[in-house]
Amino acid sequence: MGRFGMEREFLSVGIDIGTTTTQVIFSRIKVENTATSFLIPEMKITDKKILYKSEIHFTPLLARDKIHLPELKAIIESEYDKAGIQKDEIVTGAIIITGETARKNNAEEVLRVLSDFAGDFVVATAGPDLESILAGYGAGAAEASNHFTARVVNFDIGGGTTNGAIFWEGEVIDSFALDIGGRLIQIDQQGVICYISEKITQLINYLQLELVVGAKAKLKDIKALTDAFAKIFVQISSSESLEEEAAKLFIGHRHKGMKAEKIMFSGGVAEFIYSDYEIGSMKDVTLFGDIGPLLGCSIRKAFENDQYHLVEAREKIRATVIGAGSHSIKISGSTILFDEDLLPLKNIPIIKLAENEDINHMFNGIGEKIKRYGDIPVALAFKGPKSPSYGQIKEMAKAIAANAVGSHPVIVIVENDFAKALGQTVMNMLNTGTRVICIDQIKVDNGDYIDIGKSIANVVPTVVKTLIFKQ
Repeated sequence: MGRFGMEREFLSVGIDIGTTTTQVIFSRIKVENTATSFLIPEMKITDKKILYKSEIHFTPLLARDKIHLPELKAIIESEYDKAGIQKDEIVTGAIIITGETARKNNAEEVLRVLSDFAGDFVVATAGPDLESILAGYGAGAAEASNHFTARVVNFDIGGGTTNGAIFWEGEVIDSFALDIGGRLIQIDQQGVICYISEKITQLINYLQLELVVGAKAKLKDIKALTDAFAKIFVQISSSESLEEEAAKLFIGHRHKGMKAEKIMFSGGVAEFIYSDYEIGSMKDVTLFGDIGPLLGCSIRKAFENDQYHLVEAREKIRATVIGAGSHSIKISGSTILFDEDLLPLKNIPIIKLAENEDINHMFNGIGEKIKRYGDIPVALAFKGPKSPSYGQIKEMAKAIAANAVGSHPVIVIVENDFAKALGQTVMNMLNTGTRVICIDQIKVDNGDYIDIGKSIANVVPTVVKTLIFKQ
């Protein structure tokens, strides 16, 4: 299984249910042993190829606060049929529910019902930070940061939210989200405002704009709002300070204030940023029924004297779904210990141990932390020494075995490469019948959840995620 040159391929799906649109993609992912024939096998993802991109569907809603589940399910079933792919062919992937759609009353039920479409192992949903990271990968910002040897920020602007991520040398160094989107104000064919998101009412009042549901919209007022949004993107990318009302648009937490040398936009609004489309009257606005195209024009104007820094995204409206289907997946190390009968495992909460020279101290109090999760298995995670001695492995195994709970499997995730030795030592200390999974070369944090898939060429695909619904 681990000989030099061995490669395996598997299918991945990405399903993105956004505020405005729903999309599906299928990818083929290649895993190959990249070590020489004289070394321990090192299986890595060596190629990702998109096989099928669905058409872009409007996300079906029963009401503003409820997703139309039967219609959504029918859309996804039809795309599987068009792609000629069966559900049981899918090995891994991601179903994510993004933007304002994640706040709908039945969002969690939607994900539970749709999880059947993604094989045995899949991301259920992603919080705003993970959405930002996946969109940045899908848009090409990670590659661009390597190409330009510069910090690259990607703003993925959807219907309800904007997800931002900054990349440096191919790695994410910041992620954040904002209540800025193309459908936060909706306007009917007569030019009457039929919806304003409560997320932006404070900013509208601060700007003293005449924007009220039921009243006719004036182009100057809508443009003043989209210009204010565009100014926020300029200030974030150049690390300028934000006005108080603008800063309130951050979701959960603010950005780190890093200056970006290159700026990239993805999402539906980006289609208008990189075009020469102009909006000159309310008639142009009512053609689309929202402020998305005008927001794109405002952003283009805001950056028109900064063309050197503006980079066109590889993918725009499809960035998040491509990131979800291809870039959410990690591969474990190949010297690991696992029980195939236990896999796949979904939504395993992470207990991250503090790094400490004293191994005994590192494991203090984990019994209490495990109890907080009640009758569900958890994963213990830590970095561990770079090259641990047998004595250190034995001490770690002793602490882990002492905290094994009932019939639950023992699940351990270490960053450094010694999972197999640690897992075997834990097994030797436990009663016969207790099952152990110990994987390495995967980085996780407290608050994360992990899915561990069925093995492929002696490695296991994993997805690390932050769940919206974990509270």
